[in-house]
Amino acid sequence: MSRLHCEDVLADFAHQLRQPLSVLEALAAYLDLITSAEDVRVHEQLRMMHSEIDHADQILREGLVTLRRQLSAQGRSVLSEVPPGKPREEVAEELARPLTQAAMASVTY
Repeated sequence: MSRLHCEDVLADFAHQLRQPLSVLEALAAYLDLITSAEDVRVHEQLRMMHSEIDHADQILREGLVTLRRQLSAQGRSVLSEVPPGKPREEVAEELARPLTQAAMASVTY
């Protein structure tokens, strides 16, 4: 894959992940607006939703920065091993691996 094509794939990947995050954020904001101030437990849950959405977005941004740095440092595609015509889901899986590792690094049990 060419560098330009990889950048396009990264941009599409980011868009595909940010779209549902944006929808979730909008729904949580709407619920904030229509929920009465007396529903403290609901507002606490919505605050936690906002926080988790922000965290997911941060992981996405950091992962994309890391992938772009790798792409620049290598001077070639980070996905050069991905054969042309590989299904989009498999390409997304390749891109998601560093993001998943970043997310798992911050998980506590």
